[in-house]
Amino acid sequence: MTLALGAVMVLGCGHPPAQTAQTAQTVAATRTEPGIALVNQKRLSPRLSELTFTSSALDGTTKVRILLPRGYDAEKRRRYPVLYLYHGGGQSASSWTQDGAAEEITAGLPAIVVMPDAGSTQWYADWWNNGHRGRPMWETFHINRLLPWVDEHYRTIPERGARAAAGLSMGGFGAVSYAARHPDLFGAVGSFSGDLDHQNVEMRTTIEQLHPSLWGPWATQEVRWRGDNPWDLAANLADTDVALYTGNGRPRQDGEAVDRTEQMIRQENVSFHERLLDLGIRHRWHDYGPGSHTWPYWQSDLRAWIPHLKAYFARHAHHRATPRSFTFSSIRPQYNAYGWTVRMRRDVTEFSALEVARKRRFTVVGNGSATVLTPSLARPGTRYHVTVRDHEGSSVRLATADAQGRLTIPLALGPGNPHQQYSPQADTASTGPSPDDVPFHARGNSSRFNRAEVTILPR
Repeated sequence: MTLALGAVMVLGCGHPPAQTAQTAQTVAATRTEPGIALVNQKRLSPRLSELTFTSSALDGTTKVRILLPRGYDAEKRRRYPVLYLYHGGGQSASSWTQDGAAEEITAGLPAIVVMPDAGSTQWYADWWNNGHRGRPMWETFHINRLLPWVDEHYRTIPERGARAAAGLSMGGFGAVSYAARHPDLFGAVGSFSGDLDHQNVEMRTTIEQLHPSLWGPWATQEVRWRGDNPWDLAANLADTDVALYTGNGRPRQDGEAVDRTEQMIRQENVSFHERLLDLGIRHRWHDYGPGSHTWPYWQSDLRAWIPHLKAYFARHAHHRATPRSFTFSSIRPQYNAYGWTVRMRRDVTEFSALEVARKRRFTVVGNGSATVLTPSLARPGTRYHVTVRDHEGSSVRLATADAQGRLTIPLALGPGNPHQQYSPQADTASTGPSPDDVPFHARGNSSRFNRAEVTILPR
């Protein structure tokens, strides 16, 4: 019992959200989408609605609260940016409006605010479940189910420059991790006392004790933790507007207690802040000193960030915010970023990366083999010379654009590693520091990485 309470205090508020009386008639939904179905809808105020969904990604039902901007019903042709606002541990979809004053704070923001449930302390991830995977799949629900549903059923601007994520504590992890895992979806992100670096022993011990099958044991499955860890994915945020808020846990007034949770969270935030500095990634850093891991400070953080977000949307919402060059790292066997798709085939779980220098020049870092599907380059049927420089030297091949003007380019990256990255076996086999220049954290020389550099030229 002490552990559960301590974990909830670490990850969000220390009490369950209060229940309020419903003030509007329930409206039954009639439309079903693949993998997601709206089964109930309640209007709680002129701006606020609560939606209930079922999804193949989750067990049972889940709730989502949505705040519409002022004038949404009257201005039928206007489209709006979207802010996804994520709750902390021990909280729910209702927390930001019941405890966080989100309806008041966002009153002047011309954007749709979506506040989904994420499980009380289940993090924002698809669970590994000791290798069996399956439900709960919160990332699948939030990113692949809910986000497209919102874009289809509300008058959104479906561009990354018109989409932001923010959250507190566990929800800060969700916002920053989602933005790093899907930088082509979120142009701006705000973290309020966010859980941003699971290298923190105290935090990951708490998570392991709560949910041993979430990412598995750190001792043997460290790579799975790092695969969703904001610190490890920081390079993916180079083209994202990032704002970090943290207190130091010290009391502001005499008689207040030291907040050990906020002190630990600050350690994580400082670590993440320093990682961004090391990578040369500009960001907004708000280390505001005395402050605790409680709602008054998260409300204050949201109030402070909203004017910046409003200005960001004003500049970027109606423009395609796709960078000409970028780096994207992931442990997943298939990933997508900015219209590029990479499919990896290797023997063990480890990081790989796509480095795009410009539209027709890129590098894949990893092992085994990779197949890269480019964005649209030219007219369908156009033929290209593809030059590849890899561990075996340089070669030239021909490739033909498909019906969408994309090229499919297979690459051989060289022999794979025998041990899963960061595993005890890999650490034991290591004899020195990693000599590889890779865009992700590498430890030791037992996990080695190859590069394939590709240049695409018209025939």
